Amino acid sequence: MSTPAAPQVGDTKKGHVFTETGWLPTKPPKKKHTVRNLLLAFVVITGLGIAGCTALVGGAANEISKSIEEDANKPGGTDNPMPINEGKPFEVDGFKYAAGWSIGKDALGDLDVKGLKVTNNRDDKDSALVEIKLWQGTEVKALADCTTEPIGVGTTVSLSCLSTDKLPKSFDKITINDTF
Repeated sequence: MSTPAAPQVGDTKKGHVFTETGWLPTKPPKKKHTVRNLLLAFVVITGLGIAGCTALVGGAANEISKSIEEDANKPGGTDNPMPINEGKPFEVDGFKYAAGWSIGKDALGDLDVKGLKVTNNRDDKDSALVEIKLWQGTEVKALADCTTEPIGVGTTVSLSCLSTDKLPKSFDKITINDTF
């Protein structure tokens, strides 16, 4: 039986090469890329977190937008002036306005809303911030801004109305709407 020849430097066998120090693999060991993988995981998790927060904020903004739009479009809301009759009582979104108010002019001839009182029938303390408009057809002829301090629930107060518009000689409609 013959003995196999001693390996020589540079001999290869089954993916190994013979060197002065012995048999070594011909391919370098596979790198693990631990730092790269950790950074990628961090970037992915951060991206998912940002996307989740964006979706949450976007959803909340959409709900707020819908709520504002509903308020604006209700009778007497900012985008939906409600017709009212001089001296007659009316109600807008939990604020009950008493009878006996009138439209007149002040010493300068400007629009003056006199004796307008409101009772807060809402669930919480709130202020009345409204516009009273006098219309002729589709044209606003005069506008008065009427406000109160915060009104406690069940409390009645007088509104303070201010206008720099002259009282028109004629108008065919009076409306009220929230200012915001």
